[in-house]
Amino acid sequence: MIKKEGIKRESLKVYFIILNLMISIIAFSFLVGLSTPFVSGTDPIKVSSANALTNGGTSATRNIPLYVNTGAAKTISFTPINTKLYGSNPITLQTTNIKSASQLADGTIKIVTKDGTPYIIQKGEEGNFLSSGTLEAKPGSSTLSKFLRLPTGGGLDALATGAQWALFAYGVGYMLGSLFGMSKQNTQALATAMAAGFGSYNFFSTWDVTAANKILANPLFGIGIGVFILILMYRKTDTEIVTFDCLTWQAPSGGNDCEICNYDTLPCSEYRCRSLGQNCELVNKGTTQEKCVNINPRDVNPPVISPNYNVITEGHKYTNVRTSPPGPGFEIINLESSDGCLKAFTPLKFGITIDEPAQCKIDFNHTTNFDEMTSFIGGSNLYLYNHTEQFSLPGAETLEGSGLILENGKDITFFIRCKDKNGNENTAEYAVKMCIDPSPDTTAPLIKATSIMNSGCVAENQDSVNVEVYTNEPANCRWSFDDQSYENMQNQMICSNELYQINANQLFTCKTALTGISREGTKYYIRCEDQPNSEVNDRNRNRESFVFNLRGSTALKISKLLPNGTVFGAVNPAPIELYVQTLFGCNNGLSICDYSTTGNEGDFIMFYDTNNEDGVSTQKQSLGPGSHKYYIECIDEGGNIARDTIEFILDIDTSAPVIARIYEEEGLLKIVTVKESECAYNFANCDFTFEEGTEMPYANSTNHIAEWNKDKTYYIKCRDEFKNEDADCSAIVRLGENLFGA
Repeated sequence: MIKKEGIKRESLKVYFIILNLMISIIAFSFLVGLSTPFVSGTDPIKVSSANALTNGGTSATRNIPLYVNTGAAKTISFTPINTKLYGSNPITLQTTNIKSASQLADGTIKIVTKDGTPYIIQKGEEGNFLSSGTLEAKPGSSTLSKFLRLPTGGGLDALATGAQWALFAYGVGYMLGSLFGMSKQNTQALATAMAAGFGSYNFFSTWDVTAANKILANPLFGIGIGVFILILMYRKTDTEIVTFDCLTWQAPSGGNDCEICNYDTLPCSEYRCRSLGQNCELVNKGTTQEKCVNINPRDVNPPVISPNYNVITEGHKYTNVRTSPPGPGFEIINLESSDGCLKAFTPLKFGITIDEPAQCKIDFNHTTNFDEMTSFIGGSNLYLYNHTEQFSLPGAETLEGSGLILENGKDITFFIRCKDKNGNENTAEYAVKMCIDPSPDTTAPLIKATSIMNSGCVAENQDSVNVEVYTNEPANCRWSFDDQSYENMQNQMICSNELYQINANQLFTCKTALTGISREGTKYYIRCEDQPNSEVNDRNRNRESFVFNLRGSTALKISKLLPNGTVFGAVNPAPIELYVQTLFGCNNGLSICDYSTTGNEGDFIMFYDTNNEDGVSTQKQSLGPGSHKYYIECIDEGGNIARDTIEFILDIDTSAPVIARIYEEEGLLKIVTVKESECAYNFANCDFTFEEGTEMPYANSTNHIAEWNKDKTYYIKCRDEFKNEDADCSAIVRLGENLFGA
């Protein structure tokens, strides 16, 4: 393999470009040789018939060049067709004496000497050179035109000639762009510009039709087209690092504007007060004398910084501590190292403590004030007593090329400033010093995380998936279906190896598409090598593979949706619970479900109770009467999606049940209600609660019974499933001989 021989890929690329350039030069010479005439005609000849030359004839023919197949003959011999005009003896001419050659309408060839003598010869029977070779009248101006037997100077000939030269020029332009290290986009721009320039020039110089062609058949026109396209397509790209921090909004420092809140026509709330400044607070809360005031106007001292001894990575220690102000800083050493230097690409966590709530920033470079510094410690802009930072330092060799300053080839310093709520900040930078182990890196990269959980699942009918692996240092990675050495793994990953490409977790990303995923599960073996910019022999490779598993799945199915049909409520709005149950998919129905009333992307809201082992998701809603429709979308771990809709009608009834009929049957008092309900009674009056009454059998139905007692008066109350009931009785029944008596 090339890598084993120690040949760099960059050198191989140069060799390849030079080889292609040599081949192109040979091809160019070949094309030019085929496209250059031995003797070329100059002026068109007018003929009125096949063999008669006239002045101002009606049938125009085109000039054709004469070619020599072999050798470089200077004398030709042929027999004319028109013996009456030219005689029957062979005619011998010197090629230097030939002025033009033209093809007539019948395919014969007319040769005119410099003294004006015309000769017509039969095509295909032109005779022989006295020296080696054969005289031919070939059509077309280019190799492609001659191969297609296109008439010289016509539109098709011009198109073929222009296309041939455009294709050749594109190839040369692409190789030149690669040779000079141009970007892929600008290499294509150069190749396209050369193709357009060469192609357009050869097109118009070949197409001999109008005077306009002669104007356009100008090298300057072709150059102009090429330059215009190059300017249009050329792109100059620079790498610029843009950092975006999503931070909590903070009120301005100090409290000079606190009193503004007191003079407004609206009451001064605590929110409005605190938004005016970090030192603004609302006093006399709950009284008519609430005021927004500056609680600490005399604070002019900057925060005092010191190390937080409770926060530091195990095996490390703070030393040489000097407080700030006047400062400035401390050192961090590695207790497991003889010289105290930190191991490269090893996570380091440390913290600082402030004597008052403050914001704190950290920077690699010297600055003059707090605002010039680039990053908040820990990515937080909150005013806190304690701040914590965590990162992994690259190796000394890597840092030397990054623009960061290393003293003595190994020492590095970070600078810290803090600012309190009153806007007081440290004038002097607080320095945190440490050294990075300068010895060569001898450890292989580690895969710390993956974008898809190991042993994870992919969607139904998906046999490939894009995966990212995250390494603790810049690395190149490969994968294979077999556990083999890094060199033998054929599947490359695309890796981000620049320091500015490190992610928020201080890891570097490698991307690939893993294929061949089966439902039973597929194993993938991944290995990496570090130091991508070093010599091959200096790189460290994994000796053991990182084993990554993926499995396929069946489709996710929504098996149950509630409510449906018509549902009833007793209050407006009524509490309704949406219920969805899913089956199958990656994890036996385990999924996250969303709902929407529009079905539009971006309108979906996740169920309050979802992602449960039983596949059930629920969401409570408060709705008014009428028709309701919800769009449901559930997705599982592997990306299986199931969609459906819930449709129902909500009928809200706030009235108490109505008794439709009262009668006696089989010695029982029977009542019938309009809707399902439960009923109770007593014999005293209507002033009783439902629970205090005697319950009538058949609750939650429309039929209710009680013992027949004609000596009693029944005071009856009924209520529905929503506890709707009247304060008075639903009915008063006085039994007599004919049921209702008096």
